[in-house]
Amino acid sequence: MKNKLRKDKHKTMTEQVYEKLEDLIVFCEIEPGTVLTEAEISEMVGAGRTPVREALRLLANESLVSISRIGILIPEMSGTTQLQLLEVRRAILKLCVDKAIDRLTELDKKGIQQLLDSVDDQDDVEFLHWLKQRHKVLAKSSKNQFIYEELRNVQGLSHRFWYFYAKKNDHSEGKRLHKNILEAVIKEDKALAVKTVDALLDYLEEFVRTHSI
Repeated sequence: MKNKLRKDKHKTMTEQVYEKLEDLIVFCEIEPGTVLTEAEISEMVGAGRTPVREALRLLANESLVSISRIGILIPEMSGTTQLQLLEVRRAILKLCVDKAIDRLTELDKKGIQQLLDSVDDQDDVEFLHWLKQRHKVLAKSSKNQFIYEELRNVQGLSHRFWYFYAKKNDHSEGKRLHKNILEAVIKEDKALAVKTVDALLDYLEEFVRTHSI
């Protein structure tokens, strides 16, 4: 994964820096425990200090970085932290699918179906971006602006832990479980949707316990 930004005129520099740094952290291109300065990060991604500073604030809200006087710290891996995050993800995702089913429109269904049609073709990196899009689509379907913010705030560290340890069969199973949630929402079956959320989070919790030291 190359560090330098590929400029995108459809996004602000802050958005581009945020997405690039998120990828570098989630895929451990920047190793856990690393301490960097803003100047070093600016040089790394090829962007000015202002968008870097703004992007770092966003990443700090998601606990992907810790900002202090000594610099920008990339947190170490922590199984305990992961399990705490998954508790929150379970509650928010259940609320999200419940409200999405209550308020689902045909346009929402079309967006969900597009995700279902594309997921099997995703490689590991593309699947991360598919997951981020899935969060947006489901949150938009819930018609509750705060659900997306809360999901985004807990997903980054979870994704980093996943990509550090996941093998090919884990990715296949992860895709299957995420697909099951979307399929239940399209069917507007609340009981099934809750069951599929529990199945995903149960799997992720066991994954964390297996790989925690």
